Amino acid sequence: METVEFTLVPPPPGAGPFLADRLAALLTARPDAALVICDVSAVDRPGPADLDHLARLRLIARRAGRELLLRGAGPRLRLLLALTGLGEVLGETADGPSAPGSVGGQPHGESP
Repeated sequence: METVEFTLVPPPPGAGPFLADRLAALLTARPDAALVICDVSAVDRPGPADLDHLARLRLIARRAGRELLLRGAGPRLRLLLALTGLGEVLGETADGPSAPGSVGGQPHGESP
């Protein structure tokens, strides 16, 4: 399966449309890619803007008929995704499948 690699570094607030346009351009250039792997390992202090960016990226991938998986989600990001319900929306990470009630394969309340 062809994949597109996308790295999310902590962008400044308001960069969501830029990131979405960048991913859309990558997907247009790679019509054979069915999977987008988004490396989020650089997001060590996630906040609302990071959640907004991830939700936008997932929406862009879905609209293009692709799946979006996260790679390198740290414990803080996994916890924030779980608390906001975005972990269930994203479903699984490239680090491993999520079980119901978990993000990135880690049950709620357990540290990796």
